[in-house]
Amino acid sequence: MFKEDSRYRWYALLLATLTYGAIAGAERLSMPVLFPAIARDLHLSLVQIGTVWGMDPLAGVFIGLPGGLLVDRFGLKRTLTIVCIFAGIFGALRGFSVDFITMSVFMFLFGIMAAITPSVVPKVTAVWFDGKQLANANGLLNVAWSVGAVFATMSSATVLAPFLGGWRGVLFLFAAPPLLLGLAWWFTGREPHRPIRAYETGETETVPFKQALSHVLRIKNVWILGLTLTSYWGANMGFGGYLTLYLEDSLHWSTAAAGGAMTLLSGIGILGVMPMVWYSNKIGSRKAVIGIAAAVVGVSMAAVPFVSGSALWLLIVVGGLLRAGATALSNTMLFEMKGVGGKYAGTAIGLTNTLGMVGAFLSPPIGNSLSSISDGAPILFWAALSLLTLPLLFFIKERNIHEEPAY
Repeated sequence: MFKEDSRYRWYALLLATLTYGAIAGAERLSMPVLFPAIARDLHLSLVQIGTVWGMDPLAGVFIGLPGGLLVDRFGLKRTLTIVCIFAGIFGALRGFSVDFITMSVFMFLFGIMAAITPSVVPKVTAVWFDGKQLANANGLLNVAWSVGAVFATMSSATVLAPFLGGWRGVLFLFAAPPLLLGLAWWFTGREPHRPIRAYETGETETVPFKQALSHVLRIKNVWILGLTLTSYWGANMGFGGYLTLYLEDSLHWSTAAAGGAMTLLSGIGILGVMPMVWYSNKIGSRKAVIGIAAAVVGVSMAAVPFVSGSALWLLIVVGGLLRAGATALSNTMLFEMKGVGGKYAGTAIGLTNTLGMVGAFLSPPIGNSLSSISDGAPILFWAALSLLTLPLLFFIKERNIHEEPAY
């Protein structure tokens, strides 16, 4: 790596963390705590709210893989510039919604950008870092996500909405940072310099669509990891979108208390991400730590309908602590798989995220519909989805990180 590349990669990581935190964190996670107000204003049912929340990952079903192909083909600078600018525009459009249809359409448009972000931004870590630093960099991305989510869930309904005149003003506010980040990527972003051997072998930093797609589609481990994310993301997307409604409508918590619980669920992961990464580095396995996280998240979710008060707060802490770290480790494990590496990182993560978004789209409306059985039935459904990741993980062949990677 060139000397200037060695210095610049930290700036690239800074831009990546800000992008991840602003779009996937704050702009996306401002919605759940605003749902009670949005539902009252637009006269939406519980199933309609679940459908609106599912529009974001539905867009990911269509854009996840194409997004990965695009970043592998056209590079990080151009792709992230477009993603950030349109995330700002489409995020603001949600504030103009007048009914279920318009909110669903605008959520889908925003979802295109929000869902492409996890397929594009992590490639920054794949091309600029390796070894243990790769895991640490991916961990920092998820810390940034948690910081953005904490700020949004903590302030959107209780501070920003009253100050800005309602939920529409909050959505307009969170649209501004992505627009500014788009300009930062355009004027200061760049790709790594190619080492001399790349010129000698004819290798390039970008890969034609057909070559990238045909190569990644043949990697069995990528498909299995994608199915694992289908289950895990489905569980967490559904639970995250339902929690505030459950606490306010079923347990009669105040708006501030319910928002605080959502903030805790999103934010406590800040404390868990990096220890999970460091522990996986120590034992040489990402899969084992992901499995522990999925089990703890699933069991803690399953207990939620049966407790209240301080016990419920404890379950939120336990589940939230390991929630975000599993995603960071799954990205790292993907990049470390034989045949992926930085060259095919975008396409590979695009495929796994597409499969993950299928679960994230279907899970909220299916789970919310189970509320006709009981208020806790949706939560038990999502707990089962989280536990389903355990047998899926068993079939992934993992490369020990203490060995030399062979891409």
